Amino acid sequence: MPTYTSAMTTWLDWQKHYRLGVILVLPPEPVRSQINMLRAKYDPLSHKNVDAHISLTVPLQKEPNDHQWADLDRIASRFQPFPISYGPLVPFLPRPGAALDIQPQAHLDKLRLALEVSEVFLGAPPRRLPFWAHMTIAEFVSVEITEQLVDDLESKPDLTGSFVCDHISYVVPDEGFRFIEWRNLKLGSQ
Repeated sequence: MPTYTSAMTTWLDWQKHYRLGVILVLPPEPVRSQINMLRAKYDPLSHKNVDAHISLTVPLQKEPNDHQWADLDRIASRFQPFPISYGPLVPFLPRPGAALDIQPQAHLDKLRLALEVSEVFLGAPPRRLPFWAHMTIAEFVSVEITEQLVDDLESKPDLTGSFVCDHISYVVPDEGFRFIEWRNLKLGSQ
């Protein structure tokens, strides 16, 4: 896994916390492309950093070694593949931004909790907000863009659907803070 210490001088403080990566759910095609098109339209800044995703964990606190990868693989293998439903659109108003609700919240939270007790998360600062699984459409936007997004998308039936989650992904930012998938952890694989 590359580390970009010199490139981090141009990163914002909050971005530096992600330098060792994070674990999330990357939806399969065609869902990923569909959501990426919306992200590109309504929040190009976030879209250029990371594909459509469901965040699971806080950032890793150390680069995983072989033993820690084995632990993460073991944790993931205890969870069988499961369906994820997305939608409807949930605006953050009066704060700017909007996301698609994700279900089953309780199952994703159980997976998150199991992962975050792994050694690679030791020393992680507490979450700023309670865990809520969602797929962000726009976050670094104005209230006006959020209102336009809600007007454009609120009644679109293709913003709801489902897919099977059979793995989770470890992603790490490159020098330009674009997250790249480095490894995936199979669910129910052992």
